[in-house]
Amino acid sequence: MKKIGMGDVYMKNFLKGKLLVAAALSTILLAGCGDSGGRDFAYFSSESTNGSSGYKSDTSAFQTNSSSASYDSDGYYADEAASSDYAAKGNEESSSLAADSIQKEMLVYSCYMDVDTLDFDTSLNSFKNTLDMYGGFVETENFSDGGGGGRWYFENEEKWQSYSATVRIPSSNYDAFCNSAGGLGDLRSKTSSVENLSQEYSDLSTSLEIYEAKEQRYIALLANITEDEYAVEIERELTNIQIQIANIKTRMNRISTDVAYSYVYFTLNEVKEYVSEPIKTDTFFDRLSNTLSNAGRGFLEFLEGLLFFLIYTVPYFILIGIVVFVIVKIVKKHRSKKREKKLLEQQAKQAAEKTEEQASDRLDNDSPAAEQKPADAENKDVSGDGNEEKKS
Repeated sequence: MKKIGMGDVYMKNFLKGKLLVAAALSTILLAGCGDSGGRDFAYFSSESTNGSSGYKSDTSAFQTNSSSASYDSDGYYADEAASSDYAAKGNEESSSLAADSIQKEMLVYSCYMDVDTLDFDTSLNSFKNTLDMYGGFVETENFSDGGGGGRWYFENEEKWQSYSATVRIPSSNYDAFCNSAGGLGDLRSKTSSVENLSQEYSDLSTSLEIYEAKEQRYIALLANITEDEYAVEIERELTNIQIQIANIKTRMNRISTDVAYSYVYFTLNEVKEYVSEPIKTDTFFDRLSNTLSNAGRGFLEFLEGLLFFLIYTVPYFILIGIVVFVIVKIVKKHRSKKREKKLLEQQAKQAAEKTEEQASDRLDNDSPAAEQKPADAENKDVSGDGNEEKKS
């Protein structure tokens, strides 16, 4: 039969006790001041036997007796009554602490102010002196001269300076400082708010008490454990608890600081007084003189612009003229050649037509002459016969 060691029994009860502690903590956090008890785990007593290295389990290790806590001869505690008593005591202390925290108001004041001033430098110096007088300090600040964002400097550029800052003021001097800061110029807007963090601070205090109690139990348990495996597990849990405690304390310190020093968001803007110029009524001669002056000035500006335009465009006109001249010469030369070619063609055609006409005329002239020649021959023969007759 397998022998159950002390380590196995401890591990089972350790896990069971861990679950019970988690349930108890959840109940305390949700119920606040409710009446609930938690169970914790207990380490079992061990006793060395003659010639053996084993452990024997204590049958009364995991108990819920709420009367008292007992320790064995080796210094380990085997009863969880102490944890139950502490949980009940913690509930009572947390209840009283929460009541005290709620009665003590944890108020955080905030104020947003916009002030316009004609004398920017004087108002800004007065604001810083007022801040020092009431014991405040600057958390963040921003200054702008109102100039352009470029890299060029203009001597006569119109600028509108502005200053904004987030300052912290002791809450006891909050109202006095706001009144003084609002009087540095023309108060354009002011928005105040109050945030009550009493409930949050009370919840944090209760959670801190629970985590610190749990931390002490883990520290005591870690001091009595000899098994490395269990010691590593408890150290891991202890580290997580200490991280939670540190986070809670950080938040509580932040709330305490915000309660002690209020927020003021201050903005100072430079303005300038508007001066209206008197309206001047011009006479007829004034208007006539202005009209003639404007007309002469406009005409001179027109001539000046025309001259500059001609100077600017003459090179282009010369280039365009050269190109047009060359194109015209080429076109004329082409047209002249085409005209000469056409004239030669017409002359050749006319010569051909004339040649044809001459040939036709020659043919026409040759045909009557041929017909007339036999007739002349006949006439000659007739006349010859007649002459012969006469001679005879």
